[in-house]
Amino acid sequence: MQRDLADKAAAVTEKGATEDGAPAGSTGTADPAALAQEAERLAADLDLARQHSQERFAALSEARRQRDAVGGDDAVALIESERANLLNLLREKSREHLAARFGLIALEHGLRRFRDSHRSAMLARASEAFRQLSRNRYQGLAAEPDGSNEVLLAIPREGGAKLAAQLSKGTRFQLYLALRIAGYHELAGTRPMVPFIADDIMETFDDGRATEAFALLGAMARRGQVIYLTHHRHLCDLAQEAAPGARIIDFETI
Repeated sequence: MQRDLADKAAAVTEKGATEDGAPAGSTGTADPAALAQEAERLAADLDLARQHSQERFAALSEARRQRDAVGGDDAVALIESERANLLNLLREKSREHLAARFGLIALEHGLRRFRDSHRSAMLARASEAFRQLSRNRYQGLAAEPDGSNEVLLAIPREGGAKLAAQLSKGTRFQLYLALRIAGYHELAGTRPMVPFIADDIMETFDDGRATEAFALLGAMARRGQVIYLTHHRHLCDLAQEAAPGARIIDFETI
């Protein structure tokens, strides 16, 4: 189209330059009205060519847009496929996590029940040992919740409850010994025991409480070895009275 317009423009120029062989600028037979008409026709053709060019450019742009849209659809399909794969993976991992989580909850629940049952047994044994060591001045022990922890209470025979800090020094020693005795029996039921060694822990005990303590140590000796160190000779007599099978070793005679 542009080439055709160029050819026509050249023809007009040539016609204006010469008419019947007359040189440009001569007073030949050139018709100004015809030339103006030809110029208008060529201008109209040029406008039409421009319109066609714009229409073709618009068609090209639309074709490119449609081509790009086809590629975009492929990208969307790829993203959607990856999304589906990720969702499937998330479902699988969620199932695995939930299975592991439920297993952990079941394990923690089982451990809690195990601890509670063993703690209850140990508390019952410690309570009985404390009652015996105190010679019935205390009924036993109890555990009371305190937030996420528990507080151990001594229960006097006359009622009420006392914290360990509220007990006398001698009674606290009886409480600690009762807990050690209960812990020893608890461990002895599940594993081989190392010797139980105590060094003059009855200095604050009167003879009656010392006798009760040796009776409890004698019961422990039936499950393992119990060694009691003392420099109080009269305790040896109390030990043999409470535990007839006790063996006395005098280091001064060795």
